[in-house]
Amino acid sequence: VITKKLVQLNGHLCRQLCSQTLGLIAAHTVVCREHFTPELALRLITPECSLFYARPGESSSFSELPFSDPFWGFYWPGGQALARHLLDNPGRVRGRRVIDVGCGCGAAGIAALMAGAASVIFNDIDQVALEATRLNLSINQLDHADGAIAATGQRVQFVSDDLIGQWPPLCTANEQPQVMLIGDLFYSEEAAARLADWALKAAAGGRPRGSAAAEVLVGDPGRYYFRLAAERANLRLLARYCLPSEFMYEAGPGTGAVGVYATMPKAADTNGARPELGTID
Repeated sequence: VITKKLVQLNGHLCRQLCSQTLGLIAAHTVVCREHFTPELALRLITPECSLFYARPGESSSFSELPFSDPFWGFYWPGGQALARHLLDNPGRVRGRRVIDVGCGCGAAGIAALMAGAASVIFNDIDQVALEATRLNLSINQLDHADGAIAATGQRVQFVSDDLIGQWPPLCTANEQPQVMLIGDLFYSEEAAARLADWALKAAAGGRPRGSAAAEVLVGDPGRYYFRLAAERANLRLLARYCLPSEFMYEAGPGTGAVGVYATMPKAADTNGARPELGTID
């Protein structure tokens, strides 16, 4: 009886915290379609939001802000290109099981659902990002309950564990992902190395024996650590998109060009070619 009451109490506290978090997200973001995938309405931190201008060390009130490092509040360029690619090429995910790693605002996974994916696992170690993703699903009429989109029956799952290195991910039981989406995660040497090795493992099938391979799709504007990891992960260019400067959150020469890449098993890469399916301006 005591255990049952504790479970009920924890469930109530969890729902209360989630409700509070959703309220804070709504209060500090705006619904935005001014990005490279206007089909998606997303709650983002834009110049209209006071949180957009907050910087560590620049304000005595920074520690009092509702979120620390709200990366989920920005639609980073790799994610924009990746989502655009899925919306324009729905056959890459239609009817397939997808995992959106480091999902942030959930845009790439939401694009996969719109393109007809059978299921999407939204994965981010930041629990607030997962709540923001839930909110963005609802904004885009992808209301979900009991792990499924009400209108279509497509399945959704939210996972806050660090899954990098696991293939197949432990959370997927017998239905491992067939497509892995990675956008804008090559931000450090350590992260790039872990992701490169994991992507290769997924693309090759990995262990346990009989574990199927997955198609790994990566969106990145050409960050330094991404370039170092690209050869290690055997990444090959699929498409290059030129984002308008107002859709970019990173300054620097050449940052308007954003690539979408796929990891190929080493054995399949016989001539070192880098196929490019198209350049879209």
